[in-house]
Amino acid sequence: MDTMLDHYRVVAERESGFWITLPVPTGQTVSREDWMRWNHDDPDHFQIIAFAPEAELPLQSIENESVVEHALSVTWEDELLH
Repeated sequence: MDTMLDHYRVVAERESGFWITLPVPTGQTVSREDWMRWNHDDPDHFQIIAFAPEAELPLQSIENESVVEHALSVTWEDELLH
């Protein structure tokens, strides 16, 4: 059975890759298998991030805690101008 991931959106700066916005939940779930396939084809827009449980920001490094993967759609700042 395929794992379902919560879907988030973020806007990022093209040159640095830094997020301009915090990840916003879309209220949708997506198949991890499908998302990984899309990530393979377009890693700039389809990414996986790991959050610590109950955390608002992405996990950097937490020992002995489980992490939760989420699907992340990235929109690049320069794409908003078109």
